[in-house]
Amino acid sequence: MRKTMVVSLCAASIVVGGITHLGFAKASKPSFDRAWLQGSDTKAVGSKLLDQALVLAGDGSWERIAVGRAWYLSGNQAKGQAIFDEVTNNKKVADSDWWRIARVYVEAKQWDKAEAAFQKALTLDPDDQDGLIERASYLNLNGERAKAEEIFAKVIGAKPDKMWHYVNAGGSYLGVTPHE
Repeated sequence: MRKTMVVSLCAASIVVGGITHLGFAKASKPSFDRAWLQGSDTKAVGSKLLDQALVLAGDGSWERIAVGRAWYLSGNQAKGQAIFDEVTNNKKVADSDWWRIARVYVEAKQWDKAEAAFQKALTLDPDDQDGLIERASYLNLNGERAKAEEIFAKVIGAKPDKMWHYVNAGGSYLGVTPHE
């Protein structure tokens, strides 16, 4: 009898917990209304969609950076920067987060900010050979050829069989941004 009661209580707790969880999950789910797309104010349409994207992004750093990128490059740099700051102020910030943010700054033609973000990424993983080539390629594209060539020589010299290193380095001499 006691065993049946314990099992029943556990089952009831699971059911109640599941219903509660579904209720909360439903409340935090984003909604979509096709009417949002109909307005002539494209900024309002984009804003509504990005707000929903941020809800869906949750705690995902790459996803949040993608939303921040859209804000940043669309002209609302303050809103994009606020999202970047939330990601980078997190204890779990990774070098890949810094790489993604640096690329946004490159797209925005803000080389000083990009270089600072590249440096933070390399501080977290100083042996990232692909990252070093990418940074060197951007250095080359931004008129810092001597620095770029020093890195190219070091990285390609150490691993001369990495095709992507040649692609990114070579492309930078021709005005092509590195392939991620």
